[in-house]
Amino acid sequence: MNKKVLLAIASGAILMSNAAPAENYYVRNRPFTQVVKAGGEAMVGAEAFLRALGLNWTVDGNVVTLTDKPAANPALKTGTLTYRYGSSEVQLEGSPRGGATYVSLRPLAKLANYSVASNASLGIVDVNKARLSTDAEKKQVSEVQAQFAAAQKEKEEAWTRKAAELKEKREKDAEASKSGDAGKPAEEGKEAADTGEAKDAKDSKDSKDSKDSKGKKKPEETASTQPAAPADPKSDEKKDEKKPEEKKEASLEALPVNVTPNPMVGTVTMQCEVRNVGNAPSKSVSGTLTLTGPSRSGSVTDNGNSSSSTWFTKSVNGPSIAPGASWTFTETWRHPSGNSMPIGNINASIKLNNTK
Repeated sequence: MNKKVLLAIASGAILMSNAAPAENYYVRNRPFTQVVKAGGEAMVGAEAFLRALGLNWTVDGNVVTLTDKPAANPALKTGTLTYRYGSSEVQLEGSPRGGATYVSLRPLAKLANYSVASNASLGIVDVNKARLSTDAEKKQVSEVQAQFAAAQKEKEEAWTRKAAELKEKREKDAEASKSGDAGKPAEEGKEAADTGEAKDAKDSKDSKDSKDSKGKKKPEETASTQPAAPADPKSDEKKDEKKPEEKKEASLEALPVNVTPNPMVGTVTMQCEVRNVGNAPSKSVSGTLTLTGPSRSGSVTDNGNSSSSTWFTKSVNGPSIAPGASWTFTETWRHPSGNSMPIGNINASIKLNNTK
């Protein structure tokens, strides 16, 4: 038994020892299951993979020539074969598994001008026609991403201004409330002072009248016979009266959603935040997350922009939020067209069912 056969058998043993991959694989936006892992590398059934790419092939010795035209598509052998497509070629080692020959995914996909993009958070691996192959496409995506960044910055600044306005209004209302309470005691104190001055003047006049022409006090008026003034019960009530407390309530605000599209994979990641700008704990957060993007029809509105449609909606529920705190979460959505996702204005927003 030669070394090449031993290598093929060893590779086959490695493949057989690995369970199905944890990721979900898509080839041209369709599920593809003939995938196994060997040492962390994805291996695909060569014949099934080429058919999924829409390609055919001929075999001449150890050379497999790929074509998009009808061909015989003979069975592919194990061992080292040269795969050729146009003016490019690559040597791949084929390993047997379940009657099929498995080869490395990435070099075969690259040879056929397909890209392999993986999203670990979603557990998705996409094989689609390679994008961003030209400078014009790269420039287009860069411009769109710059527009996204500018729009997000503008939304954040607008929200910050609004939050500052709400805070200033609450402070002014609180100050006005305090000023109203402080005015009453001041007026009462002035009235009391005026009453005291009148009383002193009266006492002075009575004192003069009680004296005789020589300045001596009259005997019968040396001791005061005036009864003591009764205590005013309302004065004690005013002392015990407390200033009214500032009204406390929650005020929930949804910040502009930070949208990050990934055209290479066909996903949109949304970073969401809801803040409590009030001065009391809120109820549990409840609302709806909506994602909009360019319509597939490619129609154009009156102002020259591409028409948009709703791509995704989801009910969101969160915890109660303390004053000055926030609740954040991330949502990732995959477009049905994968990396053929339309490029354009993509926006997301949260509509809250409760704001307190």
